[in-house]
Amino acid sequence: MRSFARVKWWKLTRLLPARLKGEYHLGYQTALLILGGTVLAASITGCISYQSVHRLIITKSERNAFLEVRDRANKIDRWLGTRKAEIEILANTPPVRSMNWSVAEPYLKSEVNRLQEFQHFALIEPNGSYFTTKVGRALITVSDRQHFKKAMAGEVYVSDPTISRTLKGQSIVPISAPVWSNSANSIDKTAQKPIGVMNGVISIDRIAEVVGKLEYGAGTYAFVLNSQGVPIVHPDAGLIGNIDNSAPSLLESAEANLANVAREMVYQKTGIVLTQINGARVYVAYLPLEQAEWSLALVIPRENVEKELLPFKILAVAAGLLAAAAIFAAIVALKLFALNCIRRRTEALLHRLTGRIRACLHLDRILQTTVDELGTLLKLDRAIFAWYDPRQDTLEFGWEYCREGLPGRLGIFGVPGGPSGDLAARLHRCETILLHKTAAADATASEEHAYIELTNSHYAAVPVLTQTNRLGYLFACANRRFATPDEVEVLEAIADLLGVAISQSQLHGQIQDNFKLLEEVLVKLRRTEEHLVQRERMTSVGQLAAEVVQEINNPINFIYGRLIHLNDYIKYLLHIIRLYREQYPEPGRRIEKKIETGDLDFISQELPNILNFLKIGADGIRQIVLALRKFSLPDEANKEHANVNESIDNILVLLAHKLEQKILVVKEYHNLPPILCYPGQLSQVFASLIINAIDAVKTIENSAQLITIKTDIVEEYTGRFIVVSIAHNGSTIPREILHRIFDQFGHTKSFKNFTGLELSVCYKIIVELHGGRLTVESPVQSQNKSQTGGGAEFRVILPLF
Repeated sequence: MRSFARVKWWKLTRLLPARLKGEYHLGYQTALLILGGTVLAASITGCISYQSVHRLIITKSERNAFLEVRDRANKIDRWLGTRKAEIEILANTPPVRSMNWSVAEPYLKSEVNRLQEFQHFALIEPNGSYFTTKVGRALITVSDRQHFKKAMAGEVYVSDPTISRTLKGQSIVPISAPVWSNSANSIDKTAQKPIGVMNGVISIDRIAEVVGKLEYGAGTYAFVLNSQGVPIVHPDAGLIGNIDNSAPSLLESAEANLANVAREMVYQKTGIVLTQINGARVYVAYLPLEQAEWSLALVIPRENVEKELLPFKILAVAAGLLAAAAIFAAIVALKLFALNCIRRRTEALLHRLTGRIRACLHLDRILQTTVDELGTLLKLDRAIFAWYDPRQDTLEFGWEYCREGLPGRLGIFGVPGGPSGDLAARLHRCETILLHKTAAADATASEEHAYIELTNSHYAAVPVLTQTNRLGYLFACANRRFATPDEVEVLEAIADLLGVAISQSQLHGQIQDNFKLLEEVLVKLRRTEEHLVQRERMTSVGQLAAEVVQEINNPINFIYGRLIHLNDYIKYLLHIIRLYREQYPEPGRRIEKKIETGDLDFISQELPNILNFLKIGADGIRQIVLALRKFSLPDEANKEHANVNESIDNILVLLAHKLEQKILVVKEYHNLPPILCYPGQLSQVFASLIINAIDAVKTIENSAQLITIKTDIVEEYTGRFIVVSIAHNGSTIPREILHRIFDQFGHTKSFKNFTGLELSVCYKIIVELHGGRLTVESPVQSQNKSQTGGGAEFRVILPLF
């Protein structure tokens, strides 16, 4: 390892020219920092100065343009204000106040000739009917018009353009003023309603003419919007609308910038903004009119406002070129300094990697640390370690460093169209390769991340050779020109070190796997030995019990079968004797003496009772033999259907000699269907649990000894289960052994008094062979628990397939 590190150290010292070694003394570094700081300060100052002067020039040009718009708006306001004053004066003249058209008509016609700005005048009644100087009495009303409603409310109002109902087809702007009665004065006008409306009509063309004179250089145009954002004056006649001929509002324009400007105008705001309309960058100056609910805007091409910036831009470009030259010189110096830093950081990287390899043999940690250190050192976009499969011609990307903001690319990638056969050679030449994902580490990976493009001269791929048959590749990708000889040599040095680390880690992993395999084999051997011993013991006991049962069963069956015939024969003989006594009531002296000596009457009464007792005893022995036969028969290879209730009853028969007279067994059986199981082993579990309960209740004195056996069917979310509960009111199980009662050799009493299966074997039979559960509770949480300690309850839960 030391010789390998010495060789790699020698290669690293050749990464940069020799003249760069030791030349970066403190004075040079200080000068480099001062130069860089000066260039940076000058650049920042220049940028700030340029932005400040640029902003001053633009602000001045914007102010001049806005003043032009304000001047034109003031002219329109003065012109509209004059027209409103003329209408208000006419509304206060005696002929108009008379509201008599025959009196007002000559006067108004003369005023039309005098005031040539108006096309005609109209006198409107409160109900909306009106007379005009053009047609006299009109046949329709204007009660729905906005200008009539505003005037009747006491306001002098300039209406939005509308289509004249008197002059068909003409677009006009009505100006209305209220007509007050002669008795009204300025104090009580608010308490009275107008007696009519004086209306004057001006042409929209007159307003368009005034607006059209507004300009600020070539290419400018002005427009006016009403309170709804609809143009009433605009160079594009298709956009113009009025009350009777509505047009789309600019608030709903497809161009978001134009809609934003229209919104500011409708909100009666003032300003000038640089925006983009119809694909051109323009300035828009806008402000509201005071005499009407309109806003005026002027659209100015950008070059008209910024034409004063051209000399300043030329000066800025010249200053920028000089600053760029200075920055370039600083960058060259900094780059040389950075190369030296890279060399030192590379040496430090190899030192760190060597130390971590010696300290840690975990392969994942070594590979991830290597790609992270490499990506940070060379400022890469990606650093990846991948395993190469020559048979499938695929790369398995397993460890990766990504620049912040880039998505991960882990998974198995291959060349499109299947194995190309020369992927390794193309990687050595660093050709452009497009890899498509064939298998993802994450099944939810996005489709947009399903490929990797390795671009020529932007990546380097270095093979990592190991002592195994697997070939690894170390990839370094950057969004710049990469894979220079110096950078490749750095990668090769790291790849050689990584190859040694992988080999060591794999050898360590093989050793650890062998240790784990040996431990697993040892555990299996112990379990197998335990099962073999238990099975051998149970097999021997079962075979012995089966042989004893067979030996007992034959004579018991012989006796049981002959008792039936013996009973019939004796009945027959006794019947013959009774018949003889009836036929020969006076027997001979010898017979009479024999009858008196043997007490024939007593024998006749007692002999049937003795035969009945013999039959009951033989039947009990026969039931015990049958129960023992079922209990001791070895299980078949496959499961069989058996009834749990019957199995428990057979066990109680066998354990009848243990159930003393004081022990009460309460059976609460549910009607259970047959269950698929190993009947013999299941019976042995029940027998062991019942024996434990019998021994536990014998420990209590001066109290009822109670064992309760319950069977039931329960529904759970995973299916239906049979539950067998065996509870007793004896002594409780100590808390310190309750949690490990089902461990190997665990039980509830001393070993010398122990009979039946161990609880650990019972647990394995229920859980491993039958897929059920075996639980214990002590003391029993029940209202019937003993006053002497609380007892215990074992629950066997078996799935009902």
